[in-house]
Amino acid sequence: MAGASTPAGDCDRVLTLGYDAGVFELRRDPITGWWSAIVTDRSFEHSSFAVEALPVEGSHCRHCDEAPTEDDDRVRRVTLRTDAFHRIDPAKDQAAQMAMSEVQASSGSWEILVGPRGHHESLAEARPQLAVNLLRGLRDTMREIGEQPLAEGEQRYVQAVQSYGRQAGSRSQHLNLELYAIPQIPHWVAEEIGGGARHMISRRACVWCGLAKAEEEAGERLIFADEAFVVFAPAAARSAFELMIVPREHAADFTSLDDDAIAACRATVQRALLTLGALGDPPYNLFLHTAPAGERLDQTFHWHWELHPRLRVIAGLERATALAVNPAAPEYAAEVLRSQLHRSAG
Repeated sequence: MAGASTPAGDCDRVLTLGYDAGVFELRRDPITGWWSAIVTDRSFEHSSFAVEALPVEGSHCRHCDEAPTEDDDRVRRVTLRTDAFHRIDPAKDQAAQMAMSEVQASSGSWEILVGPRGHHESLAEARPQLAVNLLRGLRDTMREIGEQPLAEGEQRYVQAVQSYGRQAGSRSQHLNLELYAIPQIPHWVAEEIGGGARHMISRRACVWCGLAKAEEEAGERLIFADEAFVVFAPAAARSAFELMIVPREHAADFTSLDDDAIAACRATVQRALLTLGALGDPPYNLFLHTAPAGERLDQTFHWHWELHPRLRVIAGLERATALAVNPAAPEYAAEVLRSQLHRSAG
């Protein structure tokens, strides 16, 4: 087993497991430092990744019942819970496994932005104005939540998620975006924040800006680049056909976008989703990573979207080790998705 260096902006590729051609290539994410095991054998069939999104069970849609009768592009904000998160108080629960839990009352919220009556299409297929309104509603709701006062020492992170298909955890066929106001910074985001700060200290540059530039120049994992965004398959992708959507303009906070930037974001996100047509109509999770509410991370963080198709069940190796196993090399995934983009353009 031997180490190998890689170009600036790429991940660290440290060793290959297996014999001769190898089975897994271990790659280290340059932001979080997390490892992924990438299957580098391209002899598998592309059809093995063509997983169709399953509809949510049940035909009744309460969002259609509650929507106005007008057929327009208005988006509604629905609060599902105002006390969505709760930490166990060890003073009240003496179970050994709870002894290290932190003390905190119920807090946070769970909200959903829903499209008009009868809109059960995917976000990729939504009318441009409706998709713009969803993203504008997301920005405005996140701003409002972020402006709510915090108790001393309290943190708040607003997580936006768009889930498509039952395998991705979707609870409704209705076009929607979910928002979770979490009373702490999630581990994944915290690792990105720390990684961005470490890179700024050591390189005096933003790691996301560097990644976007390097991937666009190299082209091997690039899906497409437009005036405002660079879309690529991360070298250490943790899931098959994973995409990262990084804005060219450096900014830590999604809520800082004006209406023109939201419109540009809409176009890029829908185009990225359309590339998944190479896999049929797959289930996926689209989520936003942005600065936590009230945090000034202007220099060290860079907001971005991540798109994770849900194409398989998590296997034993991953459960046993927490090592992400990606059965589709990002270079192969990018090639497939670029081909889909070219077919669509043709």
